[in-house]
Amino acid sequence: MNTARIAHAALALVVIAVLHLGGTAVSSAQEWQEGPAPTGYHLSFRASGVSPFSVNTTSRTLSPATIRTRPGYDIGAGMGYRFHALRIEGRIMYGRFEADSIRFAEGGGALSGYFDLRGAALELLYDLPVGGRLRPYVGAGLGGVGFRAWDVTLAGFPPTTGDNTLLTHHLVAGVAYETDAWRLLLGYRYLGIGAQDYETGGTPLRGEPLRTHAIQLGTHFSF
Repeated sequence: MNTARIAHAALALVVIAVLHLGGTAVSSAQEWQEGPAPTGYHLSFRASGVSPFSVNTTSRTLSPATIRTRPGYDIGAGMGYRFHALRIEGRIMYGRFEADSIRFAEGGGALSGYFDLRGAALELLYDLPVGGRLRPYVGAGLGGVGFRAWDVTLAGFPPTTGDNTLLTHHLVAGVAYETDAWRLLLGYRYLGIGAQDYETGGTPLRGEPLRTHAIQLGTHFSF
């Protein structure tokens, strides 16, 4: 199954969950009559399962290549402020993605090594006003990451390495269950990462911008 199909399936699951839980939220509003959404600070934590993605590289002297990763993960924490239905958060994150295989004109094969990222982002989110404890949300953010290739190696060839500082952008959507003090969330995230630079055996490589898709679980605590 390719990345596009995984992304479409993940997004479909989130949409179904939002529609189903949103309908449940409307009925639950009869049991929980709330006032205006609260304001104040909160801490948040998220864990993401990231679908496999491709790192496509080009060079002046080598054939174009496609490196494929295995399913990966990232974890993050943040602090934010809520003003009624709007939330703004500053976030930090770490992710790791094992290299799986490479394809190029002369052949290919299994890889060792991995990619990782360390970064931060500013995120703006909006809670859809459906009433009740279950709240669909959407959001977007901008940030920066350090994205690094750690000895990504095909047997018999020199390793591919690279350490990049890159801009990112992301979109999120999902549904959260909320009480006065905390919330649990299930959501989808699209993350775009800028073009990268690598090196293999002294030859520079250029990596195309990356697009990753993830399912997220998280919580946040108000104070």
